[in-house]
Amino acid sequence: MSLRPEKPVWMSQEQYDLQYGSVQEAEPRRRPIKPGKTNDAMTDGSNDGNNETTEGSETARDAEEEAKKPQFKLQRRKNQRHDAEDRRKKHQLQKLREDQIKKHEIEMTAKRMVNVDNIVREHYNERTFIAKRRKRHLSPIIKLRNFNNAIKYMLIDKYTKAGDVVLELGCGKGGDLRKYGMADISQFIGIDISNASILEAQKRYSSMGNLGYQVILITGDCFGESLGVAVEPFKECRFPCDVVSAQFCLHYAFESEEKARRTLLNVTKSLKIGGYFFGTIPDSEFIRYKLGKCPRDVEKPSWGNSIYKVTFENNDYLKNDYEFSSPYGQMYTYWLEDAIDNVPEYVIPFETLRSLADEYGLELEAQVPFNKFFVNEIPHWMDKFSPRMREGLQRSDGKYGVEGEEKEAASYFYAIFAFKKVK
Repeated sequence: MSLRPEKPVWMSQEQYDLQYGSVQEAEPRRRPIKPGKTNDAMTDGSNDGNNETTEGSETARDAEEEAKKPQFKLQRRKNQRHDAEDRRKKHQLQKLREDQIKKHEIEMTAKRMVNVDNIVREHYNERTFIAKRRKRHLSPIIKLRNFNNAIKYMLIDKYTKAGDVVLELGCGKGGDLRKYGMADISQFIGIDISNASILEAQKRYSSMGNLGYQVILITGDCFGESLGVAVEPFKECRFPCDVVSAQFCLHYAFESEEKARRTLLNVTKSLKIGGYFFGTIPDSEFIRYKLGKCPRDVEKPSWGNSIYKVTFENNDYLKNDYEFSSPYGQMYTYWLEDAIDNVPEYVIPFETLRSLADEYGLELEAQVPFNKFFVNEIPHWMDKFSPRMREGLQRSDGKYGVEGEEKEAASYFYAIFAFKKVK
């Protein structure tokens, strides 16, 4: 019911509203009822005065809750940002500590106060963990990886025949198991210093299931100790072997003459007469060529690009009229994008390797840089490689191989070698 008097006929509506208020203002304002809540006045048809108080308190409480929400969300976002920043700082600090420790270890190794084994083991254990979290096809050096795998397919096929027993030194995560399956061997014995790599190789082998040959995987030091210690518990190993392979790892053996000789002794003891010892190594002639282009006064000769980098710990080669003072212990650190993180390696002067091999009854069969070996062998492999492999090897100009900055890191930096046991 309206509380306003009747409008006189002589008064305009505007004057009336101004004096007595509009209809909207005169009618009581009603608070909308939220779904799920019951208004007591509507329930029993009465209004005893308490309902107005209840509505007021609810309105205040709701308003308070609504006011809190954005502040809470803002605070939560701030906390999340702070937590993320803290994690980032902790990760940076941890990485800095690890880098400092590694730098110290490298300095100690360069001074020959400790050997390289621990650094190598830790690196490949860590690389195994990192590789699990990454997809290979997204690697920034996928073309280089394809090229290196093509080289190993060709090399294995060239020096391995059906039924052979193969010993692979530094077998890593078992990346060559499929390649030996194509060669139709009868037994594969893989040894590596990294236990994490051996465990991953075992998983890989278990997941394959159709290799058609026996696989034995062993954790052991291929270069610093007698292999007899590592393989003795594995009675199923069929020694002597037809083939001994060392892919991208023999450079660790040239830390010292003692290690190099122990390695060659392990090879010749494991190999039957007529068998082959082959692998892939840094090309010492290419290393000499790059060192020769460094200024004589540089303290740490270095070269590379966005894909790889080589850094020598001293300039003895330059001071010694561009000659190595010793064929052993010529250390450099090697970095390869998404693969090797400044790990110490050693130059393998090839004439020294050939001379040592001759002492242990191994006669040189071949030594060829990757680029030449690939050019010589690729015509025989175009029909053997899968379409996916051919696509992975195709360059931007339609030819096959590796190009750009990856070319120097693979095609020029490495060479293949092969020896035959003659006595």
